[in-house]
Amino acid sequence: MSARRAPLALVASVLLAGCPGRDGGEIASFTFRVPTSCNEAAAKEGVLAAALDWYLYPDLLPETVDPAAFGTAADLLDALTAEARAQRKDRHWSYLASLTETHAFNTSGASAGFGIQLIRPDPDAPRIFLADVFEETPASEAGFARGDELLAVGESAATLVPVSTLAAADAPPGAFSQALGPSEPGVTRTFEVRIAAGATAIRTMAKRAYTLRPVPPHRILDLPGGPAGYVALRTFIGPADGQLREAFAAFEAAGVTRVVVDLRYNGGGLVSTAETLASLAGDGLAGQPMFRFALNPSHAADESTEPFHAESAAIAPARIAFITTGGSASASELVPNVLEPYRDVALVGARTYGKPVGQIPFDLETCDLVLYLISFQLQNAQGEGGYYDGLPDADGHFSGPLCPAADDLAHPLGDPAEASTAAALHWLETGACAAPVAAPLLASPLRIAPGAASFPEPYAPTHAQRQLPGLY
Repeated sequence: MSARRAPLALVASVLLAGCPGRDGGEIASFTFRVPTSCNEAAAKEGVLAAALDWYLYPDLLPETVDPAAFGTAADLLDALTAEARAQRKDRHWSYLASLTETHAFNTSGASAGFGIQLIRPDPDAPRIFLADVFEETPASEAGFARGDELLAVGESAATLVPVSTLAAADAPPGAFSQALGPSEPGVTRTFEVRIAAGATAIRTMAKRAYTLRPVPPHRILDLPGGPAGYVALRTFIGPADGQLREAFAAFEAAGVTRVVVDLRYNGGGLVSTAETLASLAGDGLAGQPMFRFALNPSHAADESTEPFHAESAAIAPARIAFITTGGSASASELVPNVLEPYRDVALVGARTYGKPVGQIPFDLETCDLVLYLISFQLQNAQGEGGYYDGLPDADGHFSGPLCPAADDLAHPLGDPAEASTAAALHWLETGACAAPVAAPLLASPLRIAPGAASFPEPYAPTHAQRQLPGLY
């Protein structure tokens, strides 16, 4: 059985995501089905057929491969992408996932877990903090907040293990992730926590199914030069489109002419949502080229250019600041890259991750499996793509400024006093980057130096965890 071919007419449903171990991108080319059986041999044949036809780097595939030599379809895929991975062109961005799970997350934000994103301010220090807490989740109900530090975790208060042990350099691979348990409802863990004010507490919570709100409440900020809009986007999924439109409609009504878009922990998502966000900031650009899909040589005839589309709530901001970190990937890189030829755009925070490619999803029609295969590169209206080292890079991709700023866990996201938000507002007001981050500001682990942070990797990532770095 071969994989179903994905017609490029469905490009609006492409999914882009990224960061180490997270998804790439997809063109949703199939109708959701209820999995009823599983045939591993057929799954391997499907993976091989899709790779031979659609892989973006056909010259990096092995010359010969025998599917029967591999125990699973995942093992086969790992072998097929080994050379591209060695060249940093497919850093585990091609992967197999649960069809049921991906459909639920992409269409409604349905996931299971505590509802938190975790961050490691210093990759050389075994300390882990909460970067974000989602609304109406076990973590928010247990009192967790941005800036809390996890000191220990266990199945009960009597079995707590220090995070300094679980996240140490010599700890077994995945020790911290496995200590938090699988992403399944009912998994209960107890934590010792140091809150931002310095006190410690013991908290217990159980994972459960929840629906992620991709766009937290937006803000309109009064600046000397007039109102500015702030909107954060956690991940590019279907429900975000309507929430983004609501935010920009409010910006339009308030006369907003400058916007901050916070993508600092956003690993990517649907290209259709990226198109919506770019078009909302692109009033007057409808019909102009937004980006081009570049495919492998055998599919050159299928390449296409996607235009900006009309949005009733669209505005034409004079300046747009995107807050980014090394956790901002794929669709989070696509939007500033496609707007940069038309708008005055800056990146604030740190250089992005570097994933200018995406996947087509192939329904293998066997097992509960969908193959996300790196199959295209995205280029803006000026033909700029290939930023594997992040934006901006040494090759001149993205000509706007990068204004370094700390990620300030001591303040809520969107607070004008938060370091990255303050730096973004400064650029909106002046068109210049703020002064370099002062060393005393970075003395606290709650204020993360630009580019210093990493995200605790899940041992066996779910589809949602591939899109949101540090999600548990």
